[in-house]
Amino acid sequence: MTAPRAAGRRVIMAPRPRTAHVELKRGSRSQSLERGLDVLETIAAEGGEVGVRELARRCGLGPTIVQRLVGSLASRGYIEKNDDTSRYRLGHRTLALGVTGEGAFDYVVAARRELERLAREHHLNGFVSVLRGGRAIYLLAVQADGPVAIKVSPGSEMPLHSTGAGKVLLASLSDSEARKVLGARKLAAITPHTITDPAALVALLPKVRRQGFALVNEENIPGVLSVGAPIRDRTGAVVAALSVAFPKYLDSGLTLASVEPLVTASALRISRLLGMPGAMQMNGTTGSV
Repeated sequence: MTAPRAAGRRVIMAPRPRTAHVELKRGSRSQSLERGLDVLETIAAEGGEVGVRELARRCGLGPTIVQRLVGSLASRGYIEKNDDTSRYRLGHRTLALGVTGEGAFDYVVAARRELERLAREHHLNGFVSVLRGGRAIYLLAVQADGPVAIKVSPGSEMPLHSTGAGKVLLASLSDSEARKVLGARKLAAITPHTITDPAALVALLPKVRRQGFALVNEENIPGVLSVGAPIRDRTGAVVAALSVAFPKYLDSGLTLASVEPLVTASALRISRLLGMPGAMQMNGTTGSV
């Protein structure tokens, strides 16, 4: 979708998957809100995962009440459940609300600095995204000051199958996990270039892992190219994807080949700040996504 031109600048609203609309129930009491905030703040203070019984003890509430509260918070994306441990941690919406604060994840400040540099020096629209519950979520977005700006909102969902960041996040999974996330049905054809066959997309993931980046040619927005690269933590695990998007047909001199080193270098600098092992490379056979 494209917004009207303003002062010679075209703003593109990036397409994203539809999500269910949730309305607040009328007559919600402030006590319920305060209890929900107590649960949320307790999980945030833990800095990891907390179980329902532990939350109940710390908040001075009954387990049944806490279970109802965490269910509501999880349904809105403010917390998420680890199915392996049945414990809860902060969700994508909480992270998105905190991306401008000092208490955000370690990589957020560094990532924003990298995105701003890419926008300022190379006129690239930049994003940082994470995988949560089988969905790709925007955490950061910095618009370029060039003639085309791609507008997204932190906390919104992005397509996994048609974006550079989405493919990087898919490649951080095993092939079997990626197949499960994508499902067996035909994927949405966002543009004529979108890969809609899940099996064909999964077949491309080994290459993404091997080279350490993903390239997208008009698969998500007509006339727009994208490059994505992984951000790793001290264990070498992929915690996010950094990506940029730029117009294909403007005389900017930008190409997938020229932009890819810029993106992978930015992702590498952020990963090093997170303590990524020095022996691991962002591309090549020693550094798989």
